[in-house]
Amino acid sequence: MRMKEKIFSFFSREKEIRTIWKVEKDGRHGFLAGAAHFFPYRLKTSLRHYIQQVQVVCFEGPLDESSMDQVVQQGTEKGGAGAIYEALDPQTIKKIKDLTGDLFRPSDPFPLLFPFPSKPKDPLSEYFESLRPWMAFFQIWSNFLKQRGWKYSVDLEALKIARQLRREIVFLETIGEQIAGLEGIPVDRIVRFFQKIDQWEEWARDHSQLYLRGDLGAMLAMTNEFPSRCPSIVEYRDPVMFERMNGYFKQGGVIAFVGTTHIPGMQSRFRAEGYRVTQVSRKEE
Repeated sequence: MRMKEKIFSFFSREKEIRTIWKVEKDGRHGFLAGAAHFFPYRLKTSLRHYIQQVQVVCFEGPLDESSMDQVVQQGTEKGGAGAIYEALDPQTIKKIKDLTGDLFRPSDPFPLLFPFPSKPKDPLSEYFESLRPWMAFFQIWSNFLKQRGWKYSVDLEALKIARQLRREIVFLETIGEQIAGLEGIPVDRIVRFFQKIDQWEEWARDHSQLYLRGDLGAMLAMTNEFPSRCPSIVEYRDPVMFERMNGYFKQGGVIAFVGTTHIPGMQSRFRAEGYRVTQVSRKEE
């Protein structure tokens, strides 16, 4: 990295991506990148360094506004997350409310006019009842991260750069396939994660540090209890995404961005196909 870039990185929220692996076979190569869907730092310069070297950029699924609208629509149509609220103890419910400010605090605008009012329904209960379990969880979790400065996305930043550089963009899944995966997240995993809300601060801090170090093993061990570490999100999707990206890697000149939980599955499949997979980082220039 040039001295000018070092100085810029030190005084900004710009960092280098180290969750990246070179995948090579028969004289051709591409890159496999572990993406963070939410992150407190930008990786713009580092991402551009790798995307400039390829012709094709792959992502898990569509990231446009229309596709995101479909996710919101599916997540708010049928409800069904009430079971999460019913499974939470009063202390955890209070902590969720404290975490989200006034979002779920009940309001009684006419306390003096109604000396014996009926007990208002808990806004947090209504929130869970109105959403699918995965949407109820991810909205609270993403709100928690954004309040702590996690306003960047490796996927979105890479997509923007790929468009600026006029690279071919490939989405490995449809929105429908991704939503089907979300529907398969077990409610009990979501409940357990909420019950460990006291550890969220530590998990978020440790995750960002491990990601910046490129320590995949420690990262995966730490996030083992995250709700989306389940078959419908990882094991069922890995072979599908690999099959769809493999043809591009056979040609070379490609980089694929997938969530870090998918990296081990992709690595093992590439190696089984005779590829050499090695973790890389930018050399001192």
